[in-house]
Amino acid sequence: MRKRDVAVATVTAVLVLAIGGLICWVLYTHGIKGLSKPIMQTLTGNNSQYAEEPATMPEDAPKWDSEQTESYPAIAAHMKLQGRTMRDEDQITWLVQSGSAAEFTVTGTKAVLTLAGDGTALGKENHKPRYAVYLDDQLLTDALMRTKELEIPLFESNQPRTASVKVIQLSEAGYGAVGVKHVTVTSIYQEPVQPIPAKDLRIEFIGDSITCGYGVETKSEKDSFTTGTENFTKTYAYLTARMLNADYSAVCYSGYGIVSGWTGDGQKKPDSILPKYYNLIGILPKYKKQWDFEHAEQNDVVVINLGTNDYSYLSPSFSSRSKEFIKGYADFLKQVRQKNPNAYIFCTMGTMGGESVYGLIEQAVGEYSAATGDTRIKSYASPVQTQEDGYGADYHPSVKTQQDSAQLLTEEICNTLDIQPGGSFQ
Repeated sequence: MRKRDVAVATVTAVLVLAIGGLICWVLYTHGIKGLSKPIMQTLTGNNSQYAEEPATMPEDAPKWDSEQTESYPAIAAHMKLQGRTMRDEDQITWLVQSGSAAEFTVTGTKAVLTLAGDGTALGKENHKPRYAVYLDDQLLTDALMRTKELEIPLFESNQPRTASVKVIQLSEAGYGAVGVKHVTVTSIYQEPVQPIPAKDLRIEFIGDSITCGYGVETKSEKDSFTTGTENFTKTYAYLTARMLNADYSAVCYSGYGIVSGWTGDGQKKPDSILPKYYNLIGILPKYKKQWDFEHAEQNDVVVINLGTNDYSYLSPSFSSRSKEFIKGYADFLKQVRQKNPNAYIFCTMGTMGGESVYGLIEQAVGEYSAATGDTRIKSYASPVQTQEDGYGADYHPSVKTQQDSAQLLTEEICNTLDIQPGGSFQ
């Protein structure tokens, strides 16, 4: 090759690398869907939920002759319902699972949100459901549900305004749910409450306490669990969905596993296994009903982060119990695939140790794929948390560890699915 050709090739290579780097920077600073709206901020930013700005009401939107005050229920016609929710006979929509949410825009001169509490709202203080309300992407309320009914004023103004509202369950399903009854609006518009539009990508997260955000907001690893320090919006799951500008759902319970829940004596805990409850809305009696997979939004991606609690059962007799775990994991993959026929499945674990269990997961994924011919599945190891990054309650992942896990999972999803700006698949 002539010197001139070598120079040209070198310059070309440098340009390719530069362009590739620029594309990666754009993806992580502007999000996967859309390059300018919303602009993604760093994971250590403020309480903004980075939703798109609500559209104002069209000029030709139907109006009343004068302002009317009406209440609008938390149903799909008025609100986008994320995650596993349940509508009961009292016309309350319960946000059951971690991160379950109701999102909508409201236009008027006054709006008041009415929430509800279940029996857990009157229970132990440290185990009451935690929720948050965001108005125009800014945190309005973050509290424990302590009453059977609660009114939250959203806004009141002389001139009509359009605001985005998000109500989200921050704590896990094992400690109760937060209900959304309705939003009462004073408005001249006949349809002042509209659901936030759905995203192009949808991800489901299946996991244990790591996915729930157990103790993520505590100051010390010596702190014990409370729902007041559990926050799904600080987890790798929520942050990954945010980075990909995706809708999401979660099914997660602290202490749960594939064949056994966490055990301190090595004895099997078969009641604390997620496969047993995956098909249900929740585990408390009120919500122990079948989830309607047929009519629910279909997931494009499913992430399984289980095995950490199984390690406590496997470790005393690892070699003799390994086959049980491999079979149980493969069987659960079949269950997940049946309910998510078109999703790409990602299997991971390792944040809290138990690297030997990850080897079993790799084996289970390989055997499952070989037996079924399913190639839309892969596994990857989550790096073990470090003391330098800090710990949450009971040595659970810190905010920094959750952020690092989100970054890694986002890269895995993007690289595997070859997601292009706009959130579409090639």
